[in-house]
Amino acid sequence: MKSFLPLRAEAEKRGKMIKAASERRAPPDEACKLIGNYSQAETNMIKYVEANATKCGIPPQVAEQLKNGHKNTEKMQKQVCTVAQQRPTGPAGPSLSEVLGSSAALPEAQTVKKGGSTFDTLNGNVLAR
Repeated sequence: MKSFLPLRAEAEKRGKMIKAASERRAPPDEACKLIGNYSQAETNMIKYVEANATKCGIPPQVAEQLKNGHKNTEKMQKQVCTVAQQRPTGPAGPSLSEVLGSSAALPEAQTVKKGGSTFDTLNGNVLAR
């Protein structure tokens, strides 16, 4: 049973990584990779339980529970990885400046000050009269 505890701890660690990625809305390709790692940890646990069930006194329903959980993991992995593969990797289309035919650079600022002061009116500067 001592050999099973590190396997379970690894699966729990990888499960927490998936949860953290979900909370921060990680991209599908990252989630696909994390779920794949978790799936591998589950597979290791299943193999251990199947190989050592009689020797360690592990009830048969434990192996069945692990297998059912693993089926759900595989289903989720397939869905997420399909989304990750369909997601475009490059830019979605031309930028606004490309569509409008203008440059993406900012226009030059003019440093020449035109105009008057606070006391200017429509008829000119009141103080200059």
